[in-house]
Amino acid sequence: MKVLLLLFVSVICAHAKVTPDYFLSCKRTDPQIDKCILDGINAMKPQIIAGIPEVDIPPLDPFTVPTLKLDRTAPNLRIKATIKHGMAYGAENFKIEKLKVNLNNKYAAEVKLVIPKLKVTVDYDIRGSQILTLDISGKGKAVLNLTGVTVIAKGIGKSVIKDDVEFLQIDKIVTKVRLNNAHIDLVDSQSPVAASSAASFFNASPQVILDILNPLIEETSAKIIKAFGDKILAKIPISEVLTEKK
Repeated sequence: MKVLLLLFVSVICAHAKVTPDYFLSCKRTDPQIDKCILDGINAMKPQIIAGIPEVDIPPLDPFTVPTLKLDRTAPNLRIKATIKHGMAYGAENFKIEKLKVNLNNKYAAEVKLVIPKLKVTVDYDIRGSQILTLDISGKGKAVLNLTGVTVIAKGIGKSVIKDDVEFLQIDKIVTKVRLNNAHIDLVDSQSPVAASSAASFFNASPQVILDILNPLIEETSAKIIKAFGDKILAKIPISEVLTEKK
């Protein structure tokens, strides 16, 4: 979910006067600050896609998905898995449909993001896991093709002081994720027949499975955004992001 991270951070820092010349800045009291930030994101889109090493933003497309360890038990779901070597393709076609910032005694932002198509490849190792009545344990490679990806991320930041300089840190963040459709291919090195059955089961009724997995998807997305966001924000002083200039 790299694009979520990049866009949430862009809400806070897209206009910052940092090292690159193409970074702009927004006046803190600008009555149209939402538009100021959104214009900056759109202007910086080529740099966001390519990556901005000065502020630790990696390339957007393809995006390297960090190693994930999942352990969750819920109605119709029991999963314990390790996801590694993930890559996501297609995020460069993102569109921001909504952007709202609240700087009234806090740092709060909401972003609604749409990606038409997203392809994700991962290595998976799933043990003792089940969705509905289907055993999904196995080890191998998975390819997910997702269409109509919609993500709403809402976050609140807090000020932290480091070496007498004020920076921003993500305090809380939640995400809502919706998919129009999804298709999965599994290449299992241990149980190929079971993997084929699991993929067929998923592809026959993807929305049923996605509804079951959705809380886990949203929780995991929020954790990824916070981890990457804090790393990036730790390099950008607030004074270079939100100015007091007249």
